Amino acid sequence: MAKGKFSIDWRQLRARLAWTSLPLCFAGLFLFDGALRYFYRSAGSTRFLDWRAFQFTGAWALLLTAVCGLLPTLARRIFMGIYALFFGLLTVLHGVMFNIFGKFFSFSDTNFAGDGAKFFSWSYLDLHSPLIGCILLGVLCLVMAAVLVPKSQPGRKRWFLRGVAAVTGIASAVCVMMVHQSMLPRSDTMWWGNTYDPSSEAEAYKEFTDSNRNLLISGLYQYTVRDFLVSFGLEGSPIQLGELDRFYQQRAGEISGENEMTGLFRDKNLIMVMMESIDTWMLTPEYMPNLYALQQEGTDFSHHYTPLFLSAGTFNTEFISQTGLLPSVTGLSSSVYSTNSFPFSLAHLFSGEGYTVNSFHSASPDIYSRGSVHENLGFEAYNNSSVLGMEDYMLDSQLLNGYDKIAPDGNFFSFIITYSGHGPYTDELSNISGPHLKDAEEVVEKSGVTGSASNMEEYTLAIAHAMETDKFVGELTARLEEEGRLDDTVLLFYTDHYGKYMTDKTFLRKLKGIEADSPELYRTPCFFYAKGEEPRTVEKYVSTVDLAPTIANLFDLPAEPQYYIGDDIFGDQGGVVFFPNSAWYDGETYYSSDYTGEVTSEIQQITSEVNEREQASFNTLKSDYFAKREIS
Repeated sequence: MAKGKFSIDWRQLRARLAWTSLPLCFAGLFLFDGALRYFYRSAGSTRFLDWRAFQFTGAWALLLTAVCGLLPTLARRIFMGIYALFFGLLTVLHGVMFNIFGKFFSFSDTNFAGDGAKFFSWSYLDLHSPLIGCILLGVLCLVMAAVLVPKSQPGRKRWFLRGVAAVTGIASAVCVMMVHQSMLPRSDTMWWGNTYDPSSEAEAYKEFTDSNRNLLISGLYQYTVRDFLVSFGLEGSPIQLGELDRFYQQRAGEISGENEMTGLFRDKNLIMVMMESIDTWMLTPEYMPNLYALQQEGTDFSHHYTPLFLSAGTFNTEFISQTGLLPSVTGLSSSVYSTNSFPFSLAHLFSGEGYTVNSFHSASPDIYSRGSVHENLGFEAYNNSSVLGMEDYMLDSQLLNGYDKIAPDGNFFSFIITYSGHGPYTDELSNISGPHLKDAEEVVEKSGVTGSASNMEEYTLAIAHAMETDKFVGELTARLEEEGRLDDTVLLFYTDHYGKYMTDKTFLRKLKGIEADSPELYRTPCFFYAKGEEPRTVEKYVSTVDLAPTIANLFDLPAEPQYYIGDDIFGDQGGVVFFPNSAWYDGETYYSSDYTGEVTSEIQQITSEVNEREQASFNTLKSDYFAKREIS
């Protein structure tokens, strides 16, 4: 049949457009980065048009395009398809991670991905529509690039193209290295005792622990490559044990000595309850009457904070509270928690005093490798739902099926991690919210809290989740009282992280009564309850890292407190909350990379000390310091 006047010869058109294949590849790659940094440009202090990010991205996009130019037809199409799939999904992943945690994705997050992936909700995919459009456009560019790859080229033209691609690739790699070197600090100021400035982009780039700042500084591709190297310890200098020796020797002369609280709970039992996602706005007499009553009758740390050094928030707080050390966000395999020596963990200390020590959490021992980690920390056993005889592992009240293990005869230390506060707060977890939903609806209606229909629905379900945890608290306390164990048992309640599963972060800040970027986001409940003790409120600014040295002092355990990064809450030291990347908060000053006030000598001194302690903790883990020095 004869072709119509306006028919298109697709083969001829494709041949004419074949020259656009590599430019389209470059454009697609550049678009992924540009869209991500533009729509999340408020995530850090680096402006979108920063020349370093554009130079990194331009060089990497040229390098990746040049690689395609060196390949034969089929391989070139495959590589372009891989680019579209991998970098398109990676861009989406960064957006999802930022929506949930306020931080971009890091490969170090993969060490603890098991628990988070299990609770994925489609509500977390609420990305900017224009961002999704740009990602799809980037994918389309790469797909079109693959389609337009010419099937064959004359020999001379083919070799000319490959020569240009090779020269371009080499020039691009050189450009990446030159910009990389220009961004590193001219002198090594990131060391103990020296003044450290977290607002310095050179220092931030060198350590590469702040995912938000570093992605905006270096762009998607440089960030991806360097984050991979740093996260898995493939870049960095060896740990100098002598520096750690000097740090701990100096710290031994600075820590608090004995005080009026030393040995207050000597020979008593301890049940340490780390509550999943129980935030300050949940702890009211209407929502959680049992927990609230204990808080009012106990020793309440009204300015307690739970900073997150890992995106795996529960494990982050779990490890800090049990060891008094801060987890390293980079260059550290998750296996170190199962193999390193932790002689001053609470479990080891209580066990050495003849206590029965056990941990309890309904989830599988494989999640975060808790089975092996808890055993390595000194617990006799990690008791999960199958051991405790729980029919529904999500219901905290069923932890009491294992009461005899939680409160055995003789002295005991029991560490309990609750579960029911976990998100998402949707019908997906109606097994948790269902039994309490009617009560939650009634009290929420009277609360005066207002918001959109979706926010109020999520809020009500969150309260229903909290009510299940409160049911466990009430039944545990009643059982201890009934059996006469409450007189000699101390209860410690604290939270693994703020209520991060609320999807609307503006609404969450409204619930907490805080402004954006406020450290108050991380303020969480924490208090001791000991029957017969006078209620008290401690106003000191403290965090999870201070719990282990405080417990060691209260129970008169044979610890060497210089090996804790935090301080005894009742001592004369501390009062500063450590945040990642050497940021800190003392109730008056929140010093971070975004600080705009006057940097006084006092601020410099505190910042230097915070940096020193954080680096010491990270290096202690990376080097397995206690095993190397045979400290026990």
